[in-house]
Formats: sequence, structure tokens, C-alpha cells
Amino acid sequence: MKSKLYIAVLTLSIGLIACRKEESTVIPDYDKNWLVVEDDPGDASTHARFEFFKETGIPFYINDTIGIQQRKDLFGRDYTYYEVLSMNYALGVEQVGAPPVVRTFKYCKKADVAAALAFFKAEIISVLPKDVHVPSILLLESFTSNAFGNYAFKAFNTVLIGEASKIPAMDAATKARFKGAVMRALITNAVLSGKYDDLLNRFYTVSRRFAATRDIYNMGTWQFSQFVTGLPTGTVASLQTLGFLSSDPRNTSYTPYTTWIDVSLYLEASLANTDAQFRQLYGTYPNIMTKYGIIRQILADMKIPVN
Repeated sequence: MKSKLYIAVLTLSIGLIACRKEESTVIPDYDKNWLVVEDDPGDASTHARFEFFKETGIPFYINDTIGIQQRKDLFGRDYTYYEVLSMNYALGVEQVGAPPVVRTFKYCKKADVAAALAFFKAEIISVLPKDVHVPSILLLESFTSNAFGNYAFKAFNTVLIGEASKIPAMDAATKARFKGAVMRALITNAVLSGKYDDLLNRFYTVSRRFAATRDIYNMGTWQFSQFVTGLPTGTVASLQTLGFLSSDPRNTSYTPYTTWIDVSLYLEASLANTDAQFRQLYGTYPNIMTKYGIIRQILADMKIPVN
């Protein structure tokens, strides 16, 4: 009888202890979605970014550290976790040569946020397709990269936008180039996602047909005399006659290393220039104009206006 009573008391005690432990157990939110903007009515910049997030679903940041959380390691020791936006370039496509990287960057001031948000609402959000996913935007005073200049850079979970303080004073020509770079960074993933593979294969073939024994991409310009064939009689092989707007941004002696670099260059140029401006720049190069026509088809299908 005593043993049964002991077992009953022991079982009850364990149950009470378990209940107390269950009540006090806190499961850390280690898997929280960090790509949100919390409101702070007392901070005009944060509140404006919160309103932008509510309207568009796009988190807009001015610091790459977007969250802080107290955590415990495997040994139960407390530490502070910092959620930081990744500036690694990521398109999920073939990489050739050194990947595009952000070399340096400088944070912008809170006072620059209002003008940047106004620009985005008027010039970008108004023409950006609804189904284009933008994980976040990091507004900066400046940055440098080895491939995409200093206006816009597509990183892993954010798009870097530079020149924050200069946006209000940009003249029409500069603003058009700025807009072209920003739009290129925002839509490249959607263009390369697979929907437009048939059109893009036609785009690549325009240049590839002039090199039968090796790929025209990632070719040194000094190799044109050895590998390039099929150009009209009297036409000298050059980047432009082969259908390239320019060399690879990382090496001026090579054609674009990859097809997606080629597409990126065309997207930016097509969106930064009116049709008349583009034709004035490249109208004498038939292969460029053919590839330009394909890119305009894609932009038209995405319902992105081009002038």
C-alpha cells in the first residue's frame, strides 16, 4: 500500500514539475521573417519606410543590419544574433570569372529617404510588373562594384540603390540612366526565369552564329580574327558588329562572359534610353538592333513601358 502511495505521489510531482516547465518554456523565434519594416511613428524616416512597405510589400532599408535577436548557442550560452542583408550577387545562373561583387559602400542619411521613396513610387513602382518579386531594397549614399557601376546592384536578398542624396537634383538624362539601372536590377531574375527562354535563345544566337568552333561569349577581342566567321564582306569583327553593346564590365578585353551579362546590359540600355536615342547610338549595327528588338518584345510582354 505504501509503495502504491509513493508511486502516486511521485507521478503527481513529476506531472506538476512538467507543467511548470511547460509554462515557462519559451521557444525562440529563430525562423522569423526579417524582411519586414516595423513602424516607429516617432521617426519620420522609419514611418515613411513602413508606409511604403504597407503599400508595396517591399521592405526598404537604410542599413544592412535589419534585425537583432538574443539567442543561445548549443551550450546554452547567450549571444546576440544580427540579421544582415547579403550583398553577394545572386541570379541562380552560370558564373564565369570573378562574380560581381560590391567592393565598398556608404550608408545614406535618414533625410535622403523621403526623396528616394517619392522617386520609387513615381518612376519605379508605377511601371514594375506586379508579379516581379523584390525581396528588399537597401538605399545607400554610394557603393562601388566590379560589374554594375554605382546605381543599382542585385544582391542575394536585396537590391542596392546608390546615389541617395543626388536623386532630387538629377537632370532628366541622369535620372533616365539611374532608372534604367534600377529597373535592370529589379527585373533581371524575372526575365531569366524560364518564361522567355525561346526568345532569349534567339537573342544569344544572333551573336553565337559568328563563332562555329567555340562560344562567342567570354572570347578575347584579339581572338576575333581566329574564330569569327560569317560577317558580311568588308565588315570588321568588333564587339558592336557581333551584336554586343560593350565588353564584359569586369574585363574590357572580352565579350560578355555569360549570356546573362549580355541580357543585363541590353535591359539597362533599353530602359535608360528612348527608342530614338537607342537607334541613334546603335542603329548602324544590324545585330545589335536585332537583339534590341527581342529585348523590347520581352519588355512589352511584361507590360513595362518603353519609349
